[in-house]
Amino acid sequence: MKARTTGAYVLIALGAVATAVVVFSRGTALEAVFPVERACRAFSGKVWSRVKGACRGAAASAENEALRREVAALALARDEAARLEAENARLRHVLGYTERNPEAWLAAEVLASSGSYGPRRTLRVDKGSLSGVCEGAVVVVPEGLVGRVESVTPHTSEIRLVTDPSVGVGCEVSLPGGGALRGTLAGGTEERLVLKHILSAAEVPPRSPVYTSGLGGVYPKGIAVGTLLEVRNDSDSPRREGEVLPAVDFATLRDVFIRRER
Repeated sequence: MKARTTGAYVLIALGAVATAVVVFSRGTALEAVFPVERACRAFSGKVWSRVKGACRGAAASAENEALRREVAALALARDEAARLEAENARLRHVLGYTERNPEAWLAAEVLASSGSYGPRRTLRVDKGSLSGVCEGAVVVVPEGLVGRVESVTPHTSEIRLVTDPSVGVGCEVSLPGGGALRGTLAGGTEERLVLKHILSAAEVPPRSPVYTSGLGGVYPKGIAVGTLLEVRNDSDSPRREGEVLPAVDFATLRDVFIRRER
């Protein structure tokens, strides 16, 4: 009986020792692999965070690029709308002018310009003899006088501008007490025209409007030419001459109106 008890105790002791060995071994093993696990976890955490960051950055970059494209498309649409509105306003202006007297004037688009300081100050437009344009026809815009048709082809016309010294235009300025101060427009530049051969010694109010006089029968009476800025003595003549601010902005002409011959 005593031997059995002793054997049981021995077995219990051996089990406890084995359990302790197993537990100790497992703990030792866990402690041994802990640094490796921690390093792996830290490494995987950093790598994963970078991967996630890269993915998020790529997604954000793609979204930003898409937004940039959308903003650019909206800007282009806005600019196109503004351009179309400006073009519509220009065409309404043109049509409004021709509707006042559709039989008297023919609208034409400017194709080219020789410039205002060259030897030939001209415009070329897209209407010619097939549209009824004749040499010598008067050319205007709603603001005032542009010039005369100098030559014609079937589909185009060349217009000599009033800025050219070879174009003489009879003009007049109304005087406050009645009557008119008359002279001849004798060229100039896009910024200033010259009114020569002024015979009257009358004083003219500042910035008086200048119109065609109708004398000579070439230009109809009453077409705006510009604004008289000053009158001075002509250095080459006992007559006086005036400086005129043009009514027309020659540098921006896009459409003109040619008087039809009746």
